[in-house]
Amino acid sequence: MKKNILGIAELILAALLTVGSFTFFKACGEHEGKFMACHWAQNAVTLIGIVITLLALLRIILKNSGIKAGLAIGVFASAAAVIFIPNNVISLCMMDTMSCHTTFKPAVIVIASVLTAAAGVDSVLGIIKAGKSNES
Repeated sequence: MKKNILGIAELILAALLTVGSFTFFKACGEHEGKFMACHWAQNAVTLIGIVITLLALLRIILKNSGIKAGLAIGVFASAAAVIFIPNNVISLCMMDTMSCHTTFKPAVIVIASVLTAAAGVDSVLGIIKAGKSNES
């Protein structure tokens, strides 16, 4: 368990990003039968969150240190990409007072940033460990 603390943290953060993006910090909902642009940003964050969650789960389950390091790098790169989805890659609503700007965007940026930091540390430590196991 102690060996997997970073992997468990990554899994929890990825699950929080995934579930939160369509529940407690979701973007704006349907408006007059149509979806706002931020809805598509929410869908993108949710989809990438699912992928990150699966990578983090595999990172915990598998035993090979090289594979674990590679999965951590995948989590790192994906989480870093998620930071830029709201309002950079996919536009949000025009009004800054909408929930996509006040709730969704900050929550995604904070959670994805913490996840990126954890996965970055995990990647470096995993590469070092994999390098040591290859030497012996």
